[in-house]
Amino acid sequence: MSATVSRGTAGAGKGTSNVIGELALTVEEVGDELHGLLPAVPELAVPGTPWLRASALAALADVVLGLLGVREIAPRVPVTLALDVHLFQEIPAGGQTVRGIGRTVKSGQTVLVSAIDFVGEDGRLLGIGSSIFVPAPDPALRMPPGGWALDSMRHLRGRLREPIATRLRCEPVVPGVVSMRVGPDMSNAAGTLNGGLVPVLMEEALFSLPPRVSPPGTTLASLGIRYLRPVRRGPAVATASVAGEEAAGAATGGNGSAVARGVVATIEVRDEATDVLAILATARTFPARPHLPTARGVSDPSSETSPFLPAGPAVHPGPAVHPGPAVHPGPAVHAGPAVHAGPAVHAGPSVHVDGE
Repeated sequence: MSATVSRGTAGAGKGTSNVIGELALTVEEVGDELHGLLPAVPELAVPGTPWLRASALAALADVVLGLLGVREIAPRVPVTLALDVHLFQEIPAGGQTVRGIGRTVKSGQTVLVSAIDFVGEDGRLLGIGSSIFVPAPDPALRMPPGGWALDSMRHLRGRLREPIATRLRCEPVVPGVVSMRVGPDMSNAAGTLNGGLVPVLMEEALFSLPPRVSPPGTTLASLGIRYLRPVRRGPAVATASVAGEEAAGAATGGNGSAVARGVVATIEVRDEATDVLAILATARTFPARPHLPTARGVSDPSSETSPFLPAGPAVHPGPAVHPGPAVHPGPAVHAGPAVHAGPAVHAGPSVHVDGE
């Protein structure tokens, strides 16, 4: 584990990954808490959707909780063992800033447990996360001098100018497998791949699975990451597989409708240079559903006028048509009363979609 040293200094001075700086993250102290602000820019959206990537929130959590680790464990070097992110709903990208409120849950001699709440601009809780840190096994390792790591995170430093997966040069290999280079602009103070960027690679691997399990517009609801070893040389290669895919296909007649419930995937990340398993993760997707066309703009799916809510009462056809009394032939043909067609058919209220 000593090879993952300085991961807790994410955003600290010279050790900062340039890509992390381009996320325009800022962090401030609020009492005992650390508050991180992440602009939900379109470059952080899941391709083809208006929704923010779960990996963007994992990066926010990595920075905020990593700084908590520095505060609690310094001068020893904090090492990340686990990082979890869980979303309650899909979060619109492009129109708001997400606040990550980090706090210490337990700070002991050997283990630091911390938690984070993801909050929207309206104060609504959007999701939660947590992490586990330990001091690096080598007691001789110390945080670099020159002030606390938080100082470099108080001001904006840059912005993304292309989609995050493009910026990281994620390259598909085969369905379910994606590689990503390791460079100085993606490294931490220890010179290894920044753990806060790895979730993007994991998402891309899951998104590249066949459409029957990962249709276009798939988004992650939950991501649990276990850091085992650092990725030093790279490329980092992520392989995603869906748990119970065959059973799910059989249960739904093999037509892929199992994705309507969401799927659970396992993702492994290896350092291609050594073929060593570095990171293991479990992910769950949101249930598949249509997404807003780009031209309609970003809408909150929890609002009363959301197109994802029922479209209004079902159309009522009105009473059945009555043909009137039967025709009596008699000596002279008697046509009987005119046929009564019943009340006019009632189509029900007009369908209400997206406030139109």
